[in-house]
Amino acid sequence: MGLKVGLSGAGFIAPVHIEGWRRAGADVVAIADPDLARAHFTADHYQIGKIYSDAGAMIDAGGIDVLDVAAPRQVHIEQSLAGLAAGLPVICQKPLAPSLAEAEAFAQKLGPDDRFMVHENWRFRQPYRQIRQWIDQGLVGDIRHVSMAMRSTAMLPDETGLRPAAGRQPFMLKEPRLVLAEVLIHNIDTLRFLVGDLSLIAARAARVDPEITGETSATLYAETADATPVMISGDMTAHGTPNGASDWLELLGSKGRVTLENTVLRLHGPQPHEIHFGTGNLLAEAAAATIAHFVEQLESGGAFETGLEDSLKTLRLVEQAYDLSAPIPEAARP
Repeated sequence: MGLKVGLSGAGFIAPVHIEGWRRAGADVVAIADPDLARAHFTADHYQIGKIYSDAGAMIDAGGIDVLDVAAPRQVHIEQSLAGLAAGLPVICQKPLAPSLAEAEAFAQKLGPDDRFMVHENWRFRQPYRQIRQWIDQGLVGDIRHVSMAMRSTAMLPDETGLRPAAGRQPFMLKEPRLVLAEVLIHNIDTLRFLVGDLSLIAARAARVDPEITGETSATLYAETADATPVMISGDMTAHGTPNGASDWLELLGSKGRVTLENTVLRLHGPQPHEIHFGTGNLLAEAAAATIAHFVEQLESGGAFETGLEDSLKTLRLVEQAYDLSAPIPEAARP
C-alpha cells in the first residue's frame, strides 16, 4: 500500500495536490481546513474519509505517513513544525513563510533527520526540464543573456467585475505581498534551476489599483555568478493575456537560442528543435512531478531538489526585491 497523506487546506490548489498524490501511488486519507463546508465538499468529491477543522487535530489523530501543507502561508511554519514534531515527512506549499525572517527562524529549528521539502512546482514543468536538458547537453553553449516575463489578466476585473485570481483565491485582494511573493517567486526559482544562483542588482514594483493591497507588477535585474544579465518581469493586469500565469522566456547562448512562448518551446541554431506541449494542465502535471520527486527521495533517502536550503535562496531574492523596490522616502528625494 502507498503512503497515507494528510492534506492541510481544501482551497483552490487542493485538487491539484490530491490528483498528484494519486498519480504517485499515494492516497490522501485525511483533510483539514477551518472552513468545514469547503473541507466536506473536497472530501466528498475525492472520497476522503477523515475531515478535521484543524491540522493539529489531524496530526494528533495519527493514521497518516506524510503531511502536505497547502494552507495559507501564515500557518505554513506552525503546521510544518507540528508535522515534523510528530515524526512525519512534510511537503509545504510555497512561499514557505510570509517573510524571510520567519523562514530562517524555521530553518534553525529543523533537525538533521527531519524530512522537509517546499512544494515549488514551476521548475518541474515539462518545458523547463527540457530546457535544462538542452543546456546540460551543450546545445545552448555559454549563456549570454536571459529574459523571463509573466503576463496575465489575473487581477483585471472582467465584464462582471470579478478578478479571476481573486475569484480562485480571495486572499489575493488584501495580500500585501502579491506578484513577487505569490507569482514571480516561481520565475526566480525556475531561473535559479536553469542558470544557477543569482545576485539581485535592482528591482521595481508597482501598486496600480486601489482595490488591490499588494503590488501587481514588478521588474527585476539580476546576474548569474559569471555576471550574465538576467531580466525578470511580471504583470497581473496585462490586457489581452491569459487569466492564469503565462511565461515567455528567451535564453541566448553561444551555440543556440531558446524561446518559450507559453506551451511552445523552440531551440534555434545549428540543431533546431520545436516542441508543442499542447493544452494539457501544466500546473497539474508539474504538481504531480513535484510530488513524485518527493516520494522518490523519501524512498531513496536522497536530497530534495527544492529542500529548505534551496528554498531559502529563492526567498532571499524575493525579500531583496521588496527591499530594493520600496518607495524612496520624500525626504531622501532630490
